[in-house]
Amino acid sequence: MIVGVIGIGLIGGSMAMDLRQRGVATKVIGSDNNPEHIRLAKSAGIIQEEASLEELAGSCDLIIVATPVDVSPGIVLALLDQVRDGAVVLDVGSTKEQICQTVASHPRRQQFVACHPIAGTENTGPAAAHHKLFDQKVNIICNAEASGAAALQQAEAMFGALKMHTVHMEAREHDRHIAFVSHLSHITSFALGLTVLKIEKDEKSIFNMAGSGFASTVRLAKSSPDMWAPIFSQNAGHVSAALDAYIEQLLLFKETIDEGLSSETYDMISTANQISRILDGIELKNRQKPFVPPHTSSDKLEIAPISTWLPDLQRPLVISGPCSAETEEQVMETCRQLAATGKVDVLRAGIWKPRTRPNNFEGIGTIGLEWLRKAKEATGMKIAVEVANRQHVEEALKYGVDILWIGARTTVNPFSVQEIADALQGIDVPVLVKNPINADLELWIGALERLSGAGITKLGAIHRGFAKYGETKFRNAPQWQLPIELKRRMPDLPMICDPSHICGNRELLAEISQQAMDLNYTGLMLESHIDPDKAWSDAKQQVTPERLAEIIDGLVLRNGYGGKVAVDDTLQELRSQVDQFDSELFTLLSQRMQVVEHIGRYKKENKLTILQASRWNEVLEKSFKRGEQLGLSRDFIERYLKAVHQESINHQSAIMNAR
Repeated sequence: MIVGVIGIGLIGGSMAMDLRQRGVATKVIGSDNNPEHIRLAKSAGIIQEEASLEELAGSCDLIIVATPVDVSPGIVLALLDQVRDGAVVLDVGSTKEQICQTVASHPRRQQFVACHPIAGTENTGPAAAHHKLFDQKVNIICNAEASGAAALQQAEAMFGALKMHTVHMEAREHDRHIAFVSHLSHITSFALGLTVLKIEKDEKSIFNMAGSGFASTVRLAKSSPDMWAPIFSQNAGHVSAALDAYIEQLLLFKETIDEGLSSETYDMISTANQISRILDGIELKNRQKPFVPPHTSSDKLEIAPISTWLPDLQRPLVISGPCSAETEEQVMETCRQLAATGKVDVLRAGIWKPRTRPNNFEGIGTIGLEWLRKAKEATGMKIAVEVANRQHVEEALKYGVDILWIGARTTVNPFSVQEIADALQGIDVPVLVKNPINADLELWIGALERLSGAGITKLGAIHRGFAKYGETKFRNAPQWQLPIELKRRMPDLPMICDPSHICGNRELLAEISQQAMDLNYTGLMLESHIDPDKAWSDAKQQVTPERLAEIIDGLVLRNGYGGKVAVDDTLQELRSQVDQFDSELFTLLSQRMQVVEHIGRYKKENKLTILQASRWNEVLEKSFKRGEQLGLSRDFIERYLKAVHQESINHQSAIMNAR
């Protein structure tokens, strides 16, 4: 089915994403009066083509009108004048009475369905669109009796694919109820924002004293006036009645406070607490989701393209900043210098630092978020921090952090990851997951699955290396095969390399950064400090902003095939040779194991142990010498022989223990 979307913002864009992701739409064609919205939507893959209203009417099976309510009626009328037989037009605005009256006498009224999917955030534009926005939410269809049976069935099937529960309601009743439960809450938030801005002239005082209660109450004041002014105007009668009732309650509160009637004030608050029954019911309903079986290796997580949250990104993505926020001056100056290089996309700083042992510096705490926020305002760049629990999430979001990441010590604990996922339910923020400390791919995948289960689609992975055993030149062993396997299983997942933690020293950063680029990583996370040697944590692995720019400039970004047939043919021929060698290796290994089984039977008959230590040491030493002559590294030979030796032991154990 070809779907048209007019108005590619939060609602229209999110619908387009999920309809295509879930196989309802074979193609999404978009229309928007803002050229930048079209550009962003195309680059993010939200729409595949742009078209005029006339072109949409002639080519689409289903057209969604997701524009401000003051222009929707005219657009719907124009579409119904031109739409082909059997096509369906629906609008998703917050008011329904006026649009239903406008189209009531149109000869193609039966091809129109008046809808209101109750979902959203205070954010706007295609950059705000995200997967699963509508999951487990309610959709209202108004005046369903005026729509044709086929159109109604198609609309309900579409909202079913969006995992919404549809109810029917008369348009006027819808507008009256929605004035109280939605429109009034937005006016309250706007009014509170205006009041505080008018009275509290000192923005710093607001920032320092405002708690989570203020933030949650005034959050809606960030909503777009382009959207909400027409809603209030179109639903003026019902909104005015809601305001009268609300103002009456405000005046009663004022009266009891002015006259010192504390018992009356107490009673009013106590009565208002009864709203918790409704809110708890909503929360319970939202949590009562069908059991979803655990993901299997064949399941595919819904992962939004990185262009949806970093639309102007040019590879490589570079996230940089100090390992730890230490002072306001250090954070601000480091971030200014990084921004001045023009090489950094996102600023970072460690606010909370989980350390292996106590009495080490564990981060400056929440005050560092204010410094990072100021750096964001000064540079215009996005900011990112690590979070390890619900409180960290709430604090980071309160201070406007754009990207969160989960550290290696947190990834190892499924309970901690689930706590973070629960805190992020319904919040549209990108989350990056570092690999666990130990080489456990399933833990890494499990963390991503938990976040995906909370509705987060803007996901990415950070490869920071794994705990090492023995002496190596790295702080954390890269073990490249693990992130490569993760990428094989989740090809859409952005993969970011953290050379700072892999290397543990600044001398190796350029080498590991280049290797990550050669493996087609999305980007790099590199720690930078204005005076690295004096850093309060991980001084050896940090570089100055100037040196960071040199590392990025020195990277060789290798392109894909570029459409050059000759290159493709040559590469295919070489790959065929590699495939042939692999096939021959497998055949030789199989023959080797047959001999191993003969040895196992001999050992069983002669009551010999499986492991002969002197023989194993002899094999290792001989193989190291031979490998060196053939240009194979000692590390590879050792890992290869250990794997083969373990498989040999498994074969012989099966023979020895067979009855």
